[in-house]
Amino acid sequence: MSKVDLTLRSFLLLASIAFLIAWAAIGHAATPDAEALLKRSDTYRNGWPAYVLRVKITNFESNKSDEESLYEVSQKGTDKTYVEFMSPRDKGRHLLMLGDDMWIYLPDTSRPVRITPLERLSGDASNGDVARTNYAIDYSAAYVREEKIGAENCYVLDLAAKRKGATYQRIRYWVRSEDARPVRAEFYLTSGKHIKSASFDEYANSGGKMLLKKLTLYDEIRHNSHSVLEYSSAVQRNLPDKLFYQGRSDRF
Repeated sequence: MSKVDLTLRSFLLLASIAFLIAWAAIGHAATPDAEALLKRSDTYRNGWPAYVLRVKITNFESNKSDEESLYEVSQKGTDKTYVEFMSPRDKGRHLLMLGDDMWIYLPDTSRPVRITPLERLSGDASNGDVARTNYAIDYSAAYVREEKIGAENCYVLDLAAKRKGATYQRIRYWVRSEDARPVRAEFYLTSGKHIKSASFDEYANSGGKMLLKKLTLYDEIRHNSHSVLEYSSAVQRNLPDKLFYQGRSDRF
């Protein structure tokens, strides 16, 4: 083989390698960082490290309002949530989440009752739908594809539970591509069954933060049932650790 042929072949080989490296780099750069998107999406439901807000849940059966419930939610960090039931019929009830553990306090019992995030709180809303709102803590995220939901360009993420306290085993999550704002979600059990869907309907500025204002949960088993969660009065607040002490005797 002549020196010219050898030089040409070496040049072509190096050019091919350079092209493959560049192509791989472009492809890698074009893939969104799913974990970063998930963390950013959480800021629309958790405006501050510690805060208090009100949640009103209105349940519908066959598109007719069935009942309403009101809660005050106090959250500190990613692992402490205290929920006070505000509706007159639920007076004296409280819910406490510490890490992967959750209890409900009832006025007619001397000790708190251990519960799970998946258990029903009101209508189609589970305990975890209100108390566990930091998805980046409970789930690992993988990028799936881009997709349009209505007029919104979205990234589709697949969320897999990484903690035993996660409310759902898996979530298919749509976030707006321009700012990671949540748009839609589908919730799945360990069996793979699709049990619930959500649409993130409204956002509003609160204390300088753009926060979720309205969320609708749809029952995928009973298709005539859905619940609307409305968030209000969100405010940053220094919350004492004693509020989240599991052994407190003055809950009532």
